[in-house]
Amino acid sequence: MEYIITQTSMFSSEFIYNETNSKDSFENLTTAPKPVLSKYYPYLATELGFSILCSTILILVYVIIGEHKTLPGKNVICISMNLIVTYILLTIDLLMRNRIPHSICFIMGVTVQVTFLATFFWTNVMSYDIMRTMASVKPETIGTSKFWKYSAYAWLMTLICVLPAVVIDLTEAVPEEYRPKFGVKKCWLSGQLSFLLYFNLPVGLTLASNCIFFALTARTIVRVRSATAILAANRHKKRFRLCMKLVLIMGLVWITEFVPWLTGIYYLYAIAGMLNCLHGVYLFLIFVCKRRILKQVAANLVCHSASGTPPPIKKKQSPSLDTITTNVSNI
Repeated sequence: MEYIITQTSMFSSEFIYNETNSKDSFENLTTAPKPVLSKYYPYLATELGFSILCSTILILVYVIIGEHKTLPGKNVICISMNLIVTYILLTIDLLMRNRIPHSICFIMGVTVQVTFLATFFWTNVMSYDIMRTMASVKPETIGTSKFWKYSAYAWLMTLICVLPAVVIDLTEAVPEEYRPKFGVKKCWLSGQLSFLLYFNLPVGLTLASNCIFFALTARTIVRVRSATAILAANRHKKRFRLCMKLVLIMGLVWITEFVPWLTGIYYLYAIAGMLNCLHGVYLFLIFVCKRRILKQVAANLVCHSASGTPPPIKKKQSPSLDTITTNVSNI
């Protein structure tokens, strides 16, 4: 009796008993690992719960300091909300997988696919938005109409990736090995090939486009010459660095999914899975654990507890155009 690996993700590592004991199937395996990854499930569930907590705190902080009214703040909140839904469902899957009916597990799997892919498409929105606004000389506005356009893009691209997968999964015309198999072995994708086709491929394309956006943004920063352009670039540099940190971390964590698959070191699946469980923590560290944010939260909480009303948010003034011009002329 053999154990056959059918998934490249710690979230969904599966083993199938091959009762035929065929020599061919045994020779196709580089190793014959034992099904011991389930012992890591409590740790994964704990990390998922911690990410949910961090994402929830991030949303509350952004509401307290008023960042939820800005376009970048709305983008971050959308990413956090999608991660919360994703991680809640993954936690339920890890803890109750054998007790969930197939129909419910199928719905959960499709929902995880939607919200997890939407997370990456919202990072794509952030990358594009910072590229577009970096060279802008106009003051940044709330941008409600722009936010809805970005929302339409993020959700439309998500549906373009998910709907064909659902149709393929429900049809008999497609060979079984090419189907995503939602809810078959777990409440998400099932099978190595399905994970590569329906999740890793769109995520990889999204991260590649983010790299292109960042390269174009960096070129814009280098090429600015006029004082007005320098002023605009300085206004958005912090946002650019935050967004780049987020995409870089998510990209590096995503790459870890391929390391055990390429190296054949089976237990690296556990490390990759644990890193993927902490996206909410990464968001919290990048967007909340900053001196300015923490000071604003403390000031709002102290004032609210004293008078019942939060203080007005003081916006940091950018240096004047005359100051920029003077500094440029003195270089």
